[in-house]
Amino acid sequence: YSLFGTSFDNSSYDINGSNTSAAEGFYKTRIGNPDAKWEANTTMNIGFDALFFNGKLDVILDLWKRETNDLLFAVPLPTVIGSYAASPAVNIASMLNEGIDLQIVNKGRFGAKSTYELTVTGGWLRNEIQELAPNVDYFDGPGGTYRLGSNPVRNQLGSSISSFFGYQVLGYFNNQSEVDAAPEQPGAAPGRFRFADLDGYDDEGKLTGVPDGKIDAADRTVIGSPVPKFMGGVNFKVSLGAFDVETYLYTSLGNKIFNLSKWYTDFYPSFSGAAVSARVKNSWTPTNQGAEAPIFENVSNFSTNVEANSWYVEDGSYLRLQNISIGYNLPLSWFNNKVSRARIYASTNNVFTITGYKGLDPGVGGAVDTNFGIDIGNYPVTRSFMFG
Repeated sequence: YSLFGTSFDNSSYDINGSNTSAAEGFYKTRIGNPDAKWEANTTMNIGFDALFFNGKLDVILDLWKRETNDLLFAVPLPTVIGSYAASPAVNIASMLNEGIDLQIVNKGRFGAKSTYELTVTGGWLRNEIQELAPNVDYFDGPGGTYRLGSNPVRNQLGSSISSFFGYQVLGYFNNQSEVDAAPEQPGAAPGRFRFADLDGYDDEGKLTGVPDGKIDAADRTVIGSPVPKFMGGVNFKVSLGAFDVETYLYTSLGNKIFNLSKWYTDFYPSFSGAAVSARVKNSWTPTNQGAEAPIFENVSNFSTNVEANSWYVEDGSYLRLQNISIGYNLPLSWFNNKVSRARIYASTNNVFTITGYKGLDPGVGGAVDTNFGIDIGNYPVTRSFMFG
């Protein structure tokens, strides 16, 4: 792995002294760390496993806690060292994951040739960043095509990984009197976002924890987490003679989604003349003050579509029927008993989804661990059919 790179812009020299050409040289692109090592996981768990009713009911319960230490973290370096070389990754951060996992399996018969099996699984999770570098309380998520004036992702001590960070929206300004009475906010006007005044800076630029009568970067706060609090599923299989039916239901609860796609579709100046969301029909007007979207206008500033805020954050909980399949075992006599088994089936995936999320698909992923749960217009999961 090389710690050096070449570039005419960053490292070139007229080594021949001709004053007409330059030779490309090497420069340091990354500061290495010879002491880097693998992260260390410490896991503790208490489990319960039991069979009831002659094996018809199986219950597995697991309470667990995992502390991950020596996570690699790029420690910020003084500017005097230079800006070309990336900071070294040091084993210094730690994170906590803890939760409860439950599995219940029930199987049995009804009739001479009919059987069923029901499997219910569930997991509760809590995630928290516990330690970063000395004197470092947070780091923002990797840069991306956010189109916003501030990074909407912050990894902060005491919060979950990849938490959403921005201004808390109290609603919209409904008239000029509300604008005049509110804390000073750049670009404030009727129909635009009204942000909460949560904090302020002292003379040394440190947060005071006290509102200061104006809206600025001090008022940004954690506005949601993409980490689900609960994930679970139900798998049900039943055989009725030669027929069998199997289905799987999945749910994810308690996570938030930063619906950045609304930046593209709900603000006129974002992409002037482009297609817009149906939500703009319910934009703020003096006679529609309880609107779903802010005023639809050709203005882009701090109080409209520039800053990350809680208006983009939505509940990402959903319930999805992932799969359902129906099969039939053909009589072996049709094949003169020359085959051991013959079966035909029909199956479909992504049957339906129940959610309150307004984007295309609540199953939003992400690029990396420290930057997920942001929907920039991701393609939804398609429905598929299979026969065989």
